[in-house]
This record gives sequence, structure tokens and C-alpha cells, in this order.
Amino acid sequence: MIKKAISAVMAIPLAIGFCTAGHHGKEPSTNHIERPAIVYQQKSEVKENLGKFRLTFYTPYEDGWGYQTATGVRSEHLNTCAVDPSVIPYGSTVRITGNNGKVLTLKAVDCGGGIKGQMIDIFFDGSQKEGYAFMAEFGEIHNVYIVR
Repeated sequence: MIKKAISAVMAIPLAIGFCTAGHHGKEPSTNHIERPAIVYQQKSEVKENLGKFRLTFYTPYEDGWGYQTATGVRSEHLNTCAVDPSVIPYGSTVRITGNNGKVLTLKAVDCGGGIKGQMIDIFFDGSQKEGYAFMAEFGEIHNVYIVR
């Protein structure tokens, strides 16, 4: 019984392939349109090194702001950050590789209270203890790249 089920499942792609070809075993009609193959290209990224930044983190529980940001975009765990908008414009995407090899790609959506200059405050949706553990593993000083 299992052998029959496997044979039936394996035959399905073949049957689908013949049915979707539009020929059903006949010669192609003259009104058959040749479609070009779809070619997927990766979007090239330009990364500009902004230099070394000090990284900190903040949680939604520490200051009463929760998930609210200066730009109105909802904060997301390890996906959004607060920046000095005179250094990194709002809406920018930044990429940082940590000491542990983990790469963070963050959207600059907030400014925080004391974020000035070469500093990025990463949104961490967890406890303070978990945030400190993450930062100890990731590291606090890194080159930051803006992705354009």
C-alpha cells in the first residue's frame, strides 16, 4: 500500500508537467506564445561604513513608551533602533556584525532620549537581564554600515 502511495505521489509532477505544457501530447499550435525565461537578479547593495558606534539597547518596559517611536513606526525586536537623526537619517537601514557573528539589519525609526552622535540604541523586546546578556555576546562597539 505504501509503495502504491509513493508511486502515485511521484507520478503527480509528471502528470502536472504534461498537463501544464498545453500540448497534451500533440504538436504545438501556431498560436503558442514563447515566454522568455524569468531571470532573478539580486538587488545590489551599496554599504557605506559610518565608522565605529557604541551600541546600547532599550526595552518597551523601561520608560513607559512601549513600542511607540518618534516616527510612528512600531518598534520590533532586534529590527528597529534609535539613532541621532543628524548622523543617521530616519528610515535608513543599518547593518552591524557582532562579535558572535550575528548580523543585525536595523531600521532607524526612533531617537530616544539621550542618543547623540555615534550611538545606536537597539530595540530589545525582552527583560533587562536578557538584553544585557545579548549585548555581552554581541559586543558594544562596532563598525556600522548604512545600506543604500
